Amino acid sequence: MGQLGASLPKALIEIEGRTLLERSLETLKSIGVSRIVVVVGHLGQKIVERVSGVEIVFQEQPLGLAHAIATANPDDDFVVLCPDNVYTDDADLVRAREVFKSNKSLFLLIGTVTPNTQRDRKSYITSAHRNYEPNVYNYRSENDNPSGLAINSTGCTFFKREALDYLPSFSNREHIFRDYLDRIPDGLIYLLRGMRYDFSEPEDIEHYLELKRRLRETNGQGVSAILINADGQVLLQQRDDNPAIRYPGHWSLFGGTIENNESPADAVAREVKEEIDFEMRNFGMFREFVQNNKREFAFAGELTAQLDELTLSEGQGMKFFYPPQLKELQIRPDDKDTLEQYFGVGE
Repeated sequence: MGQLGASLPKALIEIEGRTLLERSLETLKSIGVSRIVVVVGHLGQKIVERVSGVEIVFQEQPLGLAHAIATANPDDDFVVLCPDNVYTDDADLVRAREVFKSNKSLFLLIGTVTPNTQRDRKSYITSAHRNYEPNVYNYRSENDNPSGLAINSTGCTFFKREALDYLPSFSNREHIFRDYLDRIPDGLIYLLRGMRYDFSEPEDIEHYLELKRRLRETNGQGVSAILINADGQVLLQQRDDNPAIRYPGHWSLFGGTIENNESPADAVAREVKEEIDFEMRNFGMFREFVQNNKREFAFAGELTAQLDELTLSEGQGMKFFYPPQLKELQIRPDDKDTLEQYFGVGE
């Protein structure tokens, strides 16, 4: 966090009138956590002076998240939540906890479809994992297939108490968190249907505040779906050559308008069902943005059907494309921007 982080712990940075730590404590309470331990290190005394009603322990050396768990020394099942992550829908985390409680796996890693470039964050591919139920996968990789829908780890993981038995021996050496998870013999991945914002740099805060400002000024709401098959191809719809519609003949994502009292996740599932007769099981929010004074939610989802198994109800055609092919297509502008952000494919 640059100069800001030199004088203030990241957890005490305020965003829209609340610190990141306050947001985290509210999130933990919303999912029914009964005991909260705050592990502090850098400028930790400032956190001690600002919070009450929680337990605080000092991590004397910055040896990573697994070491922070050992420092906290939980006495029951526990959840690890990093304050620099803000989630769009706490109900999503409640569902994740329910999945965790209903399974015997020793941990459940919360995932997202939003790409992450941090060196210690690992991507998981849906085609390489067994899908137990909607948005729930096993943690262990079963093949080397690099395609399918990418799942990126986030700052929230649920653990059974027995997971403490697999903590490494630190000996003044930092252990990357994913290495700790790889030591545990049985785990799950839960794919968020909402999304999470990760505040790693001051620019992340600036972008978040500007986005929230623009979102407050919008009127309508819409959704779109990046549908990806096991080969890593994305399905696009070709719009009719009707001059009365916007962007005739352009390629576009499937989607539409959110109806009254409908969540974005419900809306995108309904639109995909209506437009190609496919039941979306596994998908997550990729981005929320403003386009033409509308609040738009773009989702990335797993498409497990072949082209001849789908029934197109809108447009003149549909086709699968590999990401490098997208730059050769005439794509509706807002969908072009979404696809470029997801796949990193530009002109």
